[in-house]
Amino acid sequence: MRSQSDTSCFAVILSSSVMLESMTYRIMVDKLCDLAKQQAGFVGSDCSLGETDLLLTYWQDKEAAVSWLNNTILRRTLSLAEQFWFESYSLRLVKVLDAYHFQQKQTEAYSSRFPRIETKRGVLTVLDESQAELLRAFVTEEKEFLVPWEPARADAYYSLALCQLRIREMRRDFIDDQGVAFCFLSTDETRMLGYANYSNIVRGVSQSCLLGYSLKESEQGKGLMHELLDAGNKYLQKDCGIDRIQANYMPRNARSAAVLDKLQFEKEGYAKHYLKINGQWEDHILTALVRR
Repeated sequence: MRSQSDTSCFAVILSSSVMLESMTYRIMVDKLCDLAKQQAGFVGSDCSLGETDLLLTYWQDKEAAVSWLNNTILRRTLSLAEQFWFESYSLRLVKVLDAYHFQQKQTEAYSSRFPRIETKRGVLTVLDESQAELLRAFVTEEKEFLVPWEPARADAYYSLALCQLRIREMRRDFIDDQGVAFCFLSTDETRMLGYANYSNIVRGVSQSCLLGYSLKESEQGKGLMHELLDAGNKYLQKDCGIDRIQANYMPRNARSAAVLDKLQFEKEGYAKHYLKINGQWEDHILTALVRR
């Protein structure tokens, strides 16, 4: 359904060129959006991160827009960004004279651009931000279990805010064809059981990606990891055209070795001091599933 709005408003447009994009930078952008929402006269916002980053905030009247333009925290943040992130930026105040809106009403006739795959005992999906609590619960409950197998994590890693940011990154990576972060949910989609993260997608002459994965401690030994990865691998091969999936594991991780072997991953090498896991550089066995 398309509609036209007769209500004019004002917009503050922050456009920037970034020298170095990092997780800290993404957090800064999200914090600015959250700060704007708390101000009087806020109407809405749009954000697009690309070669030129755009953050647009909309305001009921000029007074509210000017107040945001001169907000002390906004100005301090921009000053900080000048030192660490921005190559250049501009801040503009404009008047929005008209607006058109479209909302698809026949949603049952259209499938989401994000995949949703049902298996015998669960659902593979790219999480929506509204499901951030599922991710937070997973990383919090499995914190001690995953310590020996993952990089050292700061306390903020387990916060709801960072889980929301991670989900936004997952969705952005999918749209940009950089990765597919499948979260494995229970059949009723009320619990997160594990994940399969297909990252660093390389096109052209490679058509490959890297695979990382994990499963709740309480779900180990039930064949769920095989079920999750088998469905995910088939999606990457059939729907994404990825016919080389690389997965690496530490020599002492017998469960990973077994599940990859069952999935027909073949050993290709041995990498000394490959990844820093829990504060220590760990050797890894290199494997790949190739369907060419």
